[in-house]
Amino acid sequence: MTAREYIEAIAQELSGVRGRGLLLSPADAQLALSWHAREVPLAAVIAQVRKAARLRARSTARGAAEMMLSLQALAPALDRLGARRRSAPREPEGLCAQLRAAARCPGLAARAAWESLADRAEQLLAEDGGDGYWTVAVRALKAALRELPRSAALEAGSALRSRIAPRPQGMTRRSYQRSLQLMLLSASSERLGLPPRAFLL
Repeated sequence: MTAREYIEAIAQELSGVRGRGLLLSPADAQLALSWHAREVPLAAVIAQVRKAARLRARSTARGAAEMMLSLQALAPALDRLGARRRSAPREPEGLCAQLRAAARCPGLAARAAWESLADRAEQLLAEDGGDGYWTVAVRALKAALRELPRSAALEAGSALRSRIAPRPQGMTRRSYQRSLQLMLLSASSERLGLPPRAFLL
């Protein structure tokens, strides 16, 4: 949502409460802009406007003087919400960033190989039907297993053997070999955490 759409939506809500036009005061407009910049959800602003309107209506019913509803009164609650959203960790954007984040898990064997795959992932997936991605992933897994005790490689092999089925008729040897590699990656990920699950796409 653009800043203009955000401000117009708030102005429309305020106008319904105030019974006036759609223009915000300069101070209110500035506040609305700051909330948009800090990614305060529009729904949260609207909810606060409606809550303030209900409180104002109750006060007026009790004989209190009617007060002009302004965004200034909503600022403390919405500023706190904006602060919480800023402090919340953001999800990495894009495949490279997601795989890079996964490669930062503590104690990851062959970390450099996984980081290299993360950096090249989008390019590899765009070429040759993505076949190159899985080739590099298997290489990274082999490098990781070499860094681990032999028992880890044996465990991954055992997990793979439990999944192997005979090559179906009509399946080429190359396709069968690739399916075994994908099964190895999946089995190893489940048993050893290698590769990190994000690398299985």
